[in-house]
Amino acid sequence: MLDAEILLTIKLQDTLFADPRRIELLRQIKQIGSINQAAKLAGVSYKTAWDNIDAMTKISPKPLLERSTGGKQGGGTQLTSYAERLLQLYDLLQHTQKRAFDILHEENIPLDNALVATAKSSLKTSARNQLFGKVSGLKQKGALVWVDVNIEGMNEPICAVITEKSSKRLELTLGREVMLLIKAPWIKLNAQPTGLNDFMGKIVTVEQNEVIIEMQQTTFCATTESDFSAQVGEQIPLHIEPEQIILAAI
Repeated sequence: MLDAEILLTIKLQDTLFADPRRIELLRQIKQIGSINQAAKLAGVSYKTAWDNIDAMTKISPKPLLERSTGGKQGGGTQLTSYAERLLQLYDLLQHTQKRAFDILHEENIPLDNALVATAKSSLKTSARNQLFGKVSGLKQKGALVWVDVNIEGMNEPICAVITEKSSKRLELTLGREVMLLIKAPWIKLNAQPTGLNDFMGKIVTVEQNEVIIEMQQTTFCATTESDFSAQVGEQIPLHIEPEQIILAAI
């Protein structure tokens, strides 16, 4: 990866709120408990430090600093919980920015789809099957919602069943981009058809207790039983229980 320097700034009310220098001042205040000492460690004058902290304080939704009294040092300046969270958020945004730039060079990751880019660049799960698609159907039955998802390269949608509360939390609507997470053991091979999530695929790899199946332009990973005897190149039916599909969205 290229050693890129990305300087993150945050504005509030169209006015500079946080930048690397101001964040460094807050970090030093957190460590030292003194604006004067923090300014020296940050390599700026006390006036510059105070002007920057004052500018932040004037537009901050909540206080950033608080005075502490007593103790061995005779009191000092401390960060508020809001300022502590600001430092954590800044670190998170910096990490996200850097990873976002890194994927510029990974041409297999599309940059026109926020869900795909975010998941493929940052998300790691134990689910071997991670599919991306768009909601094509929503049907509520009692407290459950049946969600049809069209996957690019598949002729039929995959159906997932989730609770009504989960559907609302994900803000599911027709056309909503979602990710499906399916663990390998949840894919049943040579299963009797149920009329829902029944597919045919071609075996492309068999290794130990794991089999890779190609279905149109999509591949699935499934685990096998000890008596599994199908060979590479054979067609095989597979079934996915709708209740064993996890949906994710951003």
